[in-house]
Amino acid sequence: MSKRPAESLIETSTKKARANPELEALCNTLESLRETADKHHEEARIAAIDTASTAEEEWTNACVEKDKLEELYAQQTQDTKAAVAYFDTFKESDTVKMLKKADSEKVVDKLVEDNEKITDTLTKLDNLCGRMDFQMKKTSTELDEKIKHCEELKSCLDAAEKRVETITNLNV
Repeated sequence: MSKRPAESLIETSTKKARANPELEALCNTLESLRETADKHHEEARIAAIDTASTAEEEWTNACVEKDKLEELYAQQTQDTKAAVAYFDTFKESDTVKMLKKADSEKVVDKLVEDNEKITDTLTKLDNLCGRMDFQMKKTSTELDEKIKHCEELKSCLDAAEKRVETITNLNV
């Protein structure tokens, strides 16, 4: 068999036929933009989740503080009521009335001393009741503010969770 000369071989191109260069450039640009958009979508979704997580943590912490204030306020209310009731009961007792009468008549020195001691202690108890009442009112104000703050944080949390849902559903 005779060999054919190399020039006579039909050249077959292994290269892909070039599409329209403008079309190819636009397709490449669109593919790049799609990838960038997907990346931006994921970044926005992650940022929204992070924001929602932070909002949830703040809300949870505020609720824990609110619960502690509620317990403190309940205890202070109970203690204040008990102190005032004890003060009122003791102040109106027959013994105190007798000691006041003994003090005004100065008949028995020991009773005068007892009256002074009881009067001093009642004054201290009255002052304590006033401080306890003041502290209870202060705690009540703090509690009201904390409740309002928790409601605001819950609203922010709800909005953040809705934003996560909205961003996530953009991909559907």
